[in-house]
Amino acid sequence: MPRNLSAMSDEDWITLRSQQTIAASVMLGIGLIGLAINLSAVFLSFRVRALRSPFGKLMAVHCISDAAILAIFSFWCATRTFLGYLDHDSLLSRKVGQVSLFFWFTSIYSQLVIALNRCTLLLLPNVYNKIFEGHTRLVILVYWCICLLHACVYFGEGCDFYYNSEVFHWQFAESPCGEAVGFWLDFIYGCTICIIVLVLDFICIVMTRKNNKKIAGAMQSVEINRRARREAQFMIQACCTGFLFTVMLFSFHYLSKIVSGIWSVAATTTLMWELAHLGDGVILFAFNNELRKVTFKPRIFFGITTISSEALVTTKVRSIL
Repeated sequence: MPRNLSAMSDEDWITLRSQQTIAASVMLGIGLIGLAINLSAVFLSFRVRALRSPFGKLMAVHCISDAAILAIFSFWCATRTFLGYLDHDSLLSRKVGQVSLFFWFTSIYSQLVIALNRCTLLLLPNVYNKIFEGHTRLVILVYWCICLLHACVYFGEGCDFYYNSEVFHWQFAESPCGEAVGFWLDFIYGCTICIIVLVLDFICIVMTRKNNKKIAGAMQSVEINRRARREAQFMIQACCTGFLFTVMLFSFHYLSKIVSGIWSVAATTTLMWELAHLGDGVILFAFNNELRKVTFKPRIFFGITTISSEALVTTKVRSIL
């Protein structure tokens, strides 16, 4: 329910300001941490030579989408919450919500294209060379155009999405169109893409294991163990990312409807959405050896030359000596 600010007592006003400060601080803190992680991944995708590949470009676009959403949380939501702006139904607020949904779609579509990139490389290498090698930018342009079409849906009357600083959470317009696009386009369609990504990643794991068995006789046990560890990391990373976004969608569209209270609803919507994009960056660093190695070597991270695998190995040996 809207708050009648003019009828508030001094005690209620102090309580409100305290709630706004806490909510804004949490959003800003999580947003800035997530921004730093995802922008670091984008930066390293251009610096690490091993990531100068179709996968590296797609990863960079995915991290840019995460960073854009976290920037909206940090500089739009947190600011409006702290300053107490209540014009959440204004034209500007609705357009910012539209932009946030565009980057949300680019984020999940990036996951889908990355999964297709891996599958195509394993199953159809000739098709992979035709589509991804040399045409990655075109692939990115195509699915970004699709995301723009998704975002255009929210130009419809009553199909708005905005951040309500009065109750600290994002919401779709309370109208037939708002409820329809929120359920079908955001929840059902988003969950479907996450499930498809998990299936494609599972196919990649199965195919990789089959290929390893074929060449196991020509490999040493050390190499076999190394490949097994990489497969395990790949499987855990794929499952974590898909599970994270699925849980976020379930929390946003279902849990938020069965909880009560401002803080509970804000936690199951705004907080879960922000944490999902923060966690996405953390998962990327946790399961990518090249990114993780550079992170703990500032001298290489801020260097001028491109980072090669040999440089990482050399640095590691020198640190041991």
